[in-house]
Amino acid sequence: MEPLEYMEVEDIEVFEVLNNTTRFRIVRYLEKPRSIREVAELLHVPPTRLYYHFNLLEEAGIISVVETRKVGAMLQKVYQTVARGFRPSPKIAQGDHEPNELAKITAGVVLDGARVDAEESLTDHFARVRAGEERKLPGSIGRSLAFMTEDQAEAFSEKLRKLIEEEFDSHDQGDGRPFGFTFVFFPLAGAGDAG
Repeated sequence: MEPLEYMEVEDIEVFEVLNNTTRFRIVRYLEKPRSIREVAELLHVPPTRLYYHFNLLEEAGIISVVETRKVGAMLQKVYQTVARGFRPSPKIAQGDHEPNELAKITAGVVLDGARVDAEESLTDHFARVRAGEERKLPGSIGRSLAFMTEDQAEAFSEKLRKLIEEEFDSHDQGDGRPFGFTFVFFPLAGAGDAG
């Protein structure tokens, strides 16, 4: 079963479950069907440390059992993420949560996930540099600020959406190495008032 491209989340508790570094890593490894033991090997931890996290992710509807294997006398569940990405539904803001709580949880899922990916990728890169295998970072990392009118911001946002649709087809895996792309583009609160 192929995961959905995106799942629109209507319940903030789903984001609360996702907002954990161990669970970020589990979800990333479950784009392909894997057992808890297989994920534990990839994370270099004992499987017993992951059962709690798998249960939370399954209860929240983030992962599901896609197969059951017989391994010796035991049955082994194989899990997969239900979607490659998760984004908040507009309905999420209509709930009982305070705006600052919604913002913190939603931003945490995106930015903490990007931080985990960046840290692991940079650790791998610097280890390769130290071993003489790589010299140049095979990607880009940075943060920029720009002053734009509302029309310019909307035009830029549209270009960004088109670029992502054209360049980031997760179904076409080809022979390449996976690259992550995380973006946050929004007007900074309170910063535009100083004229």
